[in-house]
Amino acid sequence: MHIPGDMKTSHAKRGVESPALDAFRRLIKNKLAMIGGILILLLILIAIFAPLIAPKPYYEGDLLMNNAPPSKGYPLGADFMGRDLLSRLIYGARISLTVGFIGAITAFLIGIIYGTISGFYGGKIDMFMMRFVDIVYAFPTILFIILLMVVFKTSLSSVSKSLIVKAFVAVDRHFGGLLFIMIGIGLTSWVDMARLSRGIVLSLRETEYVQAARALGANDTRIIFKHLLPNLIGPCIVSVTLRIPGFIGTEAFLSFIGLGVDPPTPSWGMMISEGAKVLRSYPFQAIYPGIALAIVMLAFNFLGDGLRDALDPRLKQ
Repeated sequence: MHIPGDMKTSHAKRGVESPALDAFRRLIKNKLAMIGGILILLLILIAIFAPLIAPKPYYEGDLLMNNAPPSKGYPLGADFMGRDLLSRLIYGARISLTVGFIGAITAFLIGIIYGTISGFYGGKIDMFMMRFVDIVYAFPTILFIILLMVVFKTSLSSVSKSLIVKAFVAVDRHFGGLLFIMIGIGLTSWVDMARLSRGIVLSLRETEYVQAARALGANDTRIIFKHLLPNLIGPCIVSVTLRIPGFIGTEAFLSFIGLGVDPPTPSWGMMISEGAKVLRSYPFQAIYPGIALAIVMLAFNFLGDGLRDALDPRLKQ
């Protein structure tokens, strides 16, 4: 039976289609995931080009316009110091996205490396490494960040002459008080990723293709990078994407209670806190940053759910 050349080409293309391309096609069919991805992309562009987009400097205020309602000069109104709320919302996107992405990258890299080593070698190494994970997991992230701030911003910064302490404090001021939040999230956010990657590696290392690779003389490094990590990437990307809203929420909560970024650096959590004090008289001051925070958290949740559906081979049909 003769098969036309174009049909052969069509079948060949289908046969060599990569799993990544197949997952991407399923992802773009998910409307909520695409909406979330587009919103995230827009927020990233807004954060990058904030100096060009913001109508006014976020730190400059006009006391004659304090608590001004939305108008032509102040599209979203002004806060109690006469600062433009729209400009502060735009710059606040930088804070939220920075915390979210730094926490995600740190959790992804440290968690995968740590969990893979623990699961692959097992035995006493696995037991020791997992006990350390249990210790870190038992320590609350928010409490850890608060302790970092208390130690470095108040106690040590005032009495210590160490160049390292002074350098940390200087860098923290340069980032508007964001450094210790990022350090605290980075040092505690990887434990869930480590547990996830360890569990996957424990199941994969006993599979036939890994055993066959070992029988053919493949060393540990080759087995990890060629056979294990490719199977870890998908589930770990989904997990870390779904955790980004938690990182953003942590920063917003700390700023809300006054332990986040340093004024006048704008943070959506700080703006909600300031707006809550005058909620009855000027509700727009708390509503707008609250809407912005809800949008970014929903966007990451939509994208994470879409990635989970796209990367799960059981949902291929």
